Amino acid sequence: MSGICWWVATVDERDDLFADLVWEEVGADGEVVASGGGARDDAPLSPGAKARAAAECESVDDRLARPVPEGLGRPHPDRARQFSPFAALRGYYELVHAKEVVPERRRPLTEEESAQLDEAVAALRRGRSVRCTFYRDGAYHSCEGVVSQVDLVYRDLWIVRMRIPFADICALEPLGADG
Repeated sequence: MSGICWWVATVDERDDLFADLVWEEVGADGEVVASGGGARDDAPLSPGAKARAAAECESVDDRLARPVPEGLGRPHPDRARQFSPFAALRGYYELVHAKEVVPERRRPLTEEESAQLDEAVAALRRGRSVRCTFYRDGAYHSCEGVVSQVDLVYRDLWIVRMRIPFADICALEPLGADG
């Protein structure tokens, strides 16, 4: 690791302040790698200027190894996270919006609709595409998909991976050429 050090040589007093500006690049082992500036690039530095330059020019590793004063933290990559907004009550707004939904009353099926539904369930086979309308959580939902299982013991219809109890089904109609 090398560092570039700047200092003003005060050996000779000259009218131009910037004429004495000198730089050196110091290598990791403390040896001067390159230098320049000043009135003349080849002008020798006085021993006092060399000592002051060596004291002022410490390597980058030495500066990073110094302890950080108390109260000054090192920057960390997720510092911006402290300024991002957050929800003090997690899930509060979802609950408020859920309360705003007015539940729909379930209407009972007529005798005709019940008979049609019974026939449709009896005709169901695995692998058939169907559209199912069912009542759940205070609302009517519709689902389309392939019947993966008809469970007559537990009285469930499985459309892909969704379980729909027979008691919740309102309408069932086959889709496509296979129906």
